[in-house]
Amino acid sequence: MSMSQGANTTQISFDWVEIPAGDFPMGSNPIEQVVAYRDESPQHQIVLPEFFMSAKPITNSQYEKFVKSTGHKKPGHWIGGEVPQNRKEHPVTYIDWDDAKQFAKWCGARLPTEAEWEKSARGIDGRKFPWGEDDPTEENANFGNLIGDTTKVGIYKEGASIFGVLDLAGNVWEWTSSLHFDYPYKFDDGRENVDTWGARVVRGGNYLHSGKNIRCADRHSIYPTARDIYIGFRVVTDDLSKINQKSEIDFEWKKIPAGEFLMGSEFTPIVGEAPDPEYFGVSKHGANRPADFDNEIPQHKILLDKYRISKTPVTNAQYEIFTKATGYRVPGHWPEGVVTPELANHPVVYVDWADVQAFCTWSGVRLPTEPQWERAARGIDGRIWPWGNFPPNKELANYGQTDKTGRTNPVGAYPDGASPEGLLDVAGNVWEMVGSAYRPYPYNGSDGRENLDLPEEYVLRGGSFYSPHGRYLRTTARSMNYQFRRRDHIGFRVVQNG
Repeated sequence: MSMSQGANTTQISFDWVEIPAGDFPMGSNPIEQVVAYRDESPQHQIVLPEFFMSAKPITNSQYEKFVKSTGHKKPGHWIGGEVPQNRKEHPVTYIDWDDAKQFAKWCGARLPTEAEWEKSARGIDGRKFPWGEDDPTEENANFGNLIGDTTKVGIYKEGASIFGVLDLAGNVWEWTSSLHFDYPYKFDDGRENVDTWGARVVRGGNYLHSGKNIRCADRHSIYPTARDIYIGFRVVTDDLSKINQKSEIDFEWKKIPAGEFLMGSEFTPIVGEAPDPEYFGVSKHGANRPADFDNEIPQHKILLDKYRISKTPVTNAQYEIFTKATGYRVPGHWPEGVVTPELANHPVVYVDWADVQAFCTWSGVRLPTEPQWERAARGIDGRIWPWGNFPPNKELANYGQTDKTGRTNPVGAYPDGASPEGLLDVAGNVWEMVGSAYRPYPYNGSDGRENLDLPEEYVLRGGSFYSPHGRYLRTTARSMNYQFRRRDHIGFRVVQNG
């Protein structure tokens, strides 16, 4: 039985084929099949529970959605990083075993075991090819280098298996989850251990192979780091309800109304008071401007639409939901790749620009622009710090620590340091990435600085626990960062429209 399931949050559509529970003969009997290879014997009965197999191999179009959603590396043959228009419905290739596994995990599926693949191809009658005993022709498979390239998936209807699964013979080899162990197949003998290094089984043959190599029982071993033009994959699931489901991240939002505010610094001293040299050092432009912060001028008006911004920086616990759902690499400071209870509510750090963009794309959020960050931090009255015009202390923000003892604190630990809009931790704890490239003022959102694809330095805001002076925590203070940099004092928060 074939069924279609459309996308939910991931926008991937699969055609699923139900493979009923029961036994089938796995492998070949060399006496009956003189073309069989030795690793196909002995033939033996295998009992499998019900499962669902994707009717066709995963296409470039489907894989592209995974790449865009997670930031996973693109296949190297995509021209300019984009799928060629005439190959969108070809099977995705040049992906290794881990790439395939990560795609499957992201969409709530998995790679088929070797046994599941073979049953889907040959049914329960032990047939030689998915369509029966007759040798392949150009009507039922892409093989023998007749075309010399992959073809669109699903075009060889006459090559369907007894269950209705397509493209199980030729076109591309397909990764399975199984290590290449001797027969008989046993699920619990270690061959399905995803963490064990060794050659994995590929099935189905490819467009270069002769008929012998596209038989249902044919098996080959390839090391999991291999990538080639004729290696692809398909996916299976035991539960269709798990497909395209995503654990939602619970952000606490603060709404920022539409309106105008003054962005940047003027640095007019308070009447009757001498400027504090710790915060207002002498720069080449004269007194009463913070040293090293001449990038904050001129002060200028900015008009913003309404938006909402996360109350705190993104935490390790929130980021872990993303990594578990997608298989994305975890920050290097998580012990054994897992967030400890102690770290759960600390801001996530050791993430770079690509990591953050992948998180945002998957979560349906984005980094704030530089003016959005500043407006949420200072309000509309032009205050110097989120809490007002008096310098910070250790009750208001996490700052002024040393590089030997300094560390993040849990988000929200400084309620007295809140901004007028109720944001926490916009001063200290971690510098926060924003979506804007580091360019001179006045800010102009249409000059290219909001182009996420440009390889420019981007802006950091807010200061961190490393920041030695309160001047770095001011609402107007700007720093910059390279896209590939990861540090223990750099994190981020997110926004959405409206």
